[in-house]
Amino acid sequence: MENKKNCWKKCFYLDLEKDMPVHLSMEDEHLFYELETPNHHTGNLIRNLAHLCHLPLSENEEGMLVIRGEVPCYIDGKNEEVWIFRLGNTKVANIYRDGRIEMKASIPAISKTLMSQTRDYRLSEGKTIFKTYIRREVKFHSDLHTHMNGNLMPDVLIAIGIVHQIRYPLYYVRKLNLTVSESQQEMLEAQRKQVARQFIHSDLRGKYLDRKINDNTFINFADLVLNNLEHAEENLVKIRNSLAVMKDGQAVFTNLEKVYLYRYVFCKGRESEDQIDLHDIEHIPDSEIREAAEQMLKDHQNPEYAENTIFQDKLLWIARQYAAQGITYAEISDTTLVKEHDCLRMLAEVHAVMPAVTRETGVTLRFLAAMRRIPLTIVKDQVTPADYLSSNLNTMKAVSYDPYVAGCDIVGEEINDIIELKPMFRELVKIPARDPSFVIRIHAGENDSLKDNMSHSIACVKDSLAPGQPMPIMRLGHGLYSCGLKTKKGKELLEDLKKYHITLEFQITSNVRLNNLNSLASHPLRSYLKEGISCVQGTDGAALYGTSPIDEQLSLEKLLDLSYDELKQMHDSEAAVIAQQMKSFEEKKIAFRKLQGSLSPEETILRIMQNQDPASSISWGMQKRMDSYQALKDQIEDYPWDKEPVVVAGGSFNTQSRMTHVTKKGTQILDAIMERLDPEEVFFVIGHQLKGYERYLAEHNAKGFLIFAVVPSMLDPAEIRRLKKAGVSIRVSPESEDMGIYKSFNYEIFERRPSIVIGFDGNSAGANLIQEAKNGKGKASIFVYSGSKGLKEKAESLEGYVSFFEDESAADNILIALQKG
Repeated sequence: MENKKNCWKKCFYLDLEKDMPVHLSMEDEHLFYELETPNHHTGNLIRNLAHLCHLPLSENEEGMLVIRGEVPCYIDGKNEEVWIFRLGNTKVANIYRDGRIEMKASIPAISKTLMSQTRDYRLSEGKTIFKTYIRREVKFHSDLHTHMNGNLMPDVLIAIGIVHQIRYPLYYVRKLNLTVSESQQEMLEAQRKQVARQFIHSDLRGKYLDRKINDNTFINFADLVLNNLEHAEENLVKIRNSLAVMKDGQAVFTNLEKVYLYRYVFCKGRESEDQIDLHDIEHIPDSEIREAAEQMLKDHQNPEYAENTIFQDKLLWIARQYAAQGITYAEISDTTLVKEHDCLRMLAEVHAVMPAVTRETGVTLRFLAAMRRIPLTIVKDQVTPADYLSSNLNTMKAVSYDPYVAGCDIVGEEINDIIELKPMFRELVKIPARDPSFVIRIHAGENDSLKDNMSHSIACVKDSLAPGQPMPIMRLGHGLYSCGLKTKKGKELLEDLKKYHITLEFQITSNVRLNNLNSLASHPLRSYLKEGISCVQGTDGAALYGTSPIDEQLSLEKLLDLSYDELKQMHDSEAAVIAQQMKSFEEKKIAFRKLQGSLSPEETILRIMQNQDPASSISWGMQKRMDSYQALKDQIEDYPWDKEPVVVAGGSFNTQSRMTHVTKKGTQILDAIMERLDPEEVFFVIGHQLKGYERYLAEHNAKGFLIFAVVPSMLDPAEIRRLKKAGVSIRVSPESEDMGIYKSFNYEIFERRPSIVIGFDGNSAGANLIQEAKNGKGKASIFVYSGSKGLKEKAESLEGYVSFFEDESAADNILIALQKG
């Protein structure tokens, strides 16, 4: 804050992500403000906010839209001057002459995302600007659904990077367009030449080789910031933005995977070999980063934290963040715990630091050993071994003895039926047979493509139990979509949830920001509460989505109109879970000490690993599927660059159990489109199933359009025969699952070039395809058939970005869009 007599400047933020700064300027007794949204380049966020609050818009010097005005001054009951900043009818902040700011309300990430997503925002002021008060009797005190590398806010991660002087790759310096000093540039160029020599015989070529070299060329992060303070402010903003999901609208799982890669640089960071003296910490331009870094340096003078690793500092600051939010118990999902060697180091560090962390903060952190439901494809060099599941289970059986391991979690994008992993559950349930406190948590019901996954998850566990074995403690994460609760299958699901005392975990902000929830009216939480089902709140990795436990509870309350009694019901369910889990924690600590004897925790787990019976061999269930590259190699071609792609979704973007019904009206529209378009100007891109409208397109291609089918990396023989017979050109996705191929449309089309998207039908994979088209760097003109119930809700949430069509006139509009593009 700059301060002179009757003249000062200060800034505060309306949101946790620092996307909505309000700049204050006191001049001769008058307080002026300027509200901007610098990370939201479409202008939707600030336009919608201005319209909602009936405020005028202006342009700043950079041509960005801002809201400007004067904050009125009042005299309170103590005869003290107070300037009250309001948005609409909501008091947001009290501001005092000395620059003190008391926040009274904020804009949560979920409302901010919905405002960014559309040009016609329709939620009320009360569902947009939240008074930050929660009744004490219903305040939640746990986070039972979160992920290790999504917990810490970006500012804390950045501070950890500075204090621990992590290696920061040149790839991200260039990707984020960071500004380095002249000497730093010279150092990076010299180092890059040395690194390049290591890959002189590499099989990689072009951009793949450049990426590999840049990934292995590093700058000390502390050097990047502290020895480049001139550009620190702009660089820190760019780095902060890279550590959360995209700003201008909803993201999809593709974006989330990329964010995790940016976060791994800090969360799994290695300290630089070229250390510098940490200087000028007080000159770091961001106050939150500066204060966190200063506290970390003080912590390292404390004997209890003096030897903290990066991971241990993460645990300390996760607990501090929770304590500031009134959270006393959290269970964090982490895949490290199923990796044979990495888990030993992790648990050793947990045991070394957590007692001191809990003494300081009052927060108990425990962990769920997380297994991926599908192989990870975002890390291109990573090869998933065939015995992945068996290896993970062997490690999980050993770490389950540790008191800090509360249970397991089945994670990853929900694009396969959990029944495919049923053989795994036969091994998994052996753990709760020995340890009844062991929790089995499964991500299920996160999107609308697999509405039986909640029921199937329960069945997988129940059917795998040994004779007489009781149902283990079970939780389902997300629970957003299921078969209709009033149907026969829905009533059976409700009965199972009650009978087996299964707890459902809800995370409304991540559901919205990851494109899994477009209409708040369809959220099922109140229906489950009405049936007496145990329901709790999680954050899903709050920092990824710009939320917090308090913001999350406020969002549930205000956006879903939860009553006091409904919040109290959730509070009581949560209290029962906390009590049960804390009891098991104490009991497991006693049992583990007996196992330990004179051994360290690390040695104890290693001994268990060496002495236990190995898990049965389990595969991914893809034995009958074939490698698409080999099977279709004669049809694989590159997309032409002299024609514009027209993506048709109408058969391949459903689950296998959901059929696209081709109508006469729909085929007439498609006929008109093919009639109007020119094979010399466009080519078509479809999914791989050759069903519905996509099949009709391929079979009625009288004009000889070039048609590409994007296929998963593994196909069954029948699919391969169908694709060969159709004679379409092929692009192979790195994704092995049908519902994941939408990511390849993003990588190869929407991020690279203009396109036309025509959506006839689809559910969550189709919605993701449309969202990717809207988010992509290449301009996409999106058209959705008004008769598609599955895509209509998604399209309506993108008001101003999607055109509906219902007859042959669509062909004219598509032709106009093509000519403009």
